[in-house]
Amino acid sequence: MNTETSKKTRTRGRPSRTPEQIEESRQLIVASAKDLFLSEGYQGVTMRKIAAKSECLPATLYAIFPNKRAILYHLWDTVFIKLMEYLYSKNEKAIPENRLNVLCNAFVDFWLEHPEDYIAIFTIDDRVPNQKEDNFVLNFNVTQRFDIFVGAIIEAQSLGQISAGDPNELNNILLCCIQGITFNLITIPEYPWGEPGRLKTESIRIMLNGLKN
Repeated sequence: MNTETSKKTRTRGRPSRTPEQIEESRQLIVASAKDLFLSEGYQGVTMRKIAAKSECLPATLYAIFPNKRAILYHLWDTVFIKLMEYLYSKNEKAIPENRLNVLCNAFVDFWLEHPEDYIAIFTIDDRVPNQKEDNFVLNFNVTQRFDIFVGAIIEAQSLGQISAGDPNELNNILLCCIQGITFNLITIPEYPWGEPGRLKTESIRIMLNGLKN
């Protein structure tokens, strides 16, 4: 094949997509998948359905995400990044004496402002039997991300606001409590919890008071 023919052959194909176009497609795919996961459940959604809803060719979909789990993990990671950005912004403005309380309230507030993201994160189960290594919590360093609470706990201990003890254990107790508040308010809205803001602040106050002993 001569040089001229080679040039013509290369120009006949579809031009390469720009990074901006790829990112736009990625966001559209993830948003479409999220809608499908919420309406049909993770197991009921196929890559073909995601391609159809996002109006992209299957080849384009697979070029960006190799499988459905990769899409779900990208969705989860994106939401966790937004959560951590929100928590760090609140952390920077908080005074030491009130930091732990601020972070606990901020955690609940974030999810109450993004209930669909909460449902996508905490109610979609993608576990595969006998594949313990494929785990979002471990692969995406979720526990390390919550070190912001561990730091606040250590600070509160130094100020005498909560009792001495293993900060990581106290962190798990704290996360279970604020997670419970969030879960109930978002997933069981028909129960008469009362005013959500008061329920949140009073529950967190009682929990933190309990950690003083």
